[in-house]
Amino acid sequence: MKKSMAVLSLSLAATFGLAACSSNAKAPAESHSASASASASANASTSTATSASASANPNSSSSSAKESGSQKGGLSGASAIPTDATDSSYGPKVYEHYKEIVEEAKKDYSTKRTTNTEGNVYADPDGSIAVVETQNGSYISIENDGSWVRVTPEGEVIAVTEKGGWAAVKPNGEIINVDENGAASIMNVKTSEISDDYQSVEVPKTPAPVGDFPAPKKPVKPTSLAAN
Repeated sequence: MKKSMAVLSLSLAATFGLAACSSNAKAPAESHSASASASASANASTSTATSASASANPNSSSSSAKESGSQKGGLSGASAIPTDATDSSYGPKVYEHYKEIVEEAKKDYSTKRTTNTEGNVYADPDGSIAVVETQNGSYISIENDGSWVRVTPEGEVIAVTEKGGWAAVKPNGEIINVDENGAASIMNVKTSEISDDYQSVEVPKTPAPVGDFPAPKKPVKPTSLAAN
């Protein structure tokens, strides 16, 4: 169970690894820069996910940490968390990964089972992470620092850090990144288009609290454009 839940936390690191790189893209007219940024994003997300894996498994060697991105995780070998949000199937793959992990958690006698206002809750016995299987089919993972990830059946992935910065990867290819200070970047990795309309960005809804876990962090509102 612990191994399964730890793997889920990689989706947060992977999402932010990619989204942060989108803020490095240049002006919309320089489409080649946007394309390069999208390519670099995939590499950055993989690197960030590997680091997160090493943190989740502090006793692992450096070589095993590097291999974790390509190895299977979970109690029954569930596939490794996807890290390339430039892939059109990224969201659905992340969703299926969560579904696999939750199904394994249901079979594990050590899983702590409760409910909240959104659905059934499955928590790691060490209190590090919990996953809510919501009534509408979404999955929400909440860590013990207040950071959280929501994945929907439609393939949308939202990740929020313990400081309120957040990223959203949408099925249409749009990636939104808002840092803890409110600086936002918006890029569509499918079209290489960059938007400066941060004022119209919809702030993700904060999940309902889960048991003794810290209240999920509220995402910050975009207040400016991120510097290139």
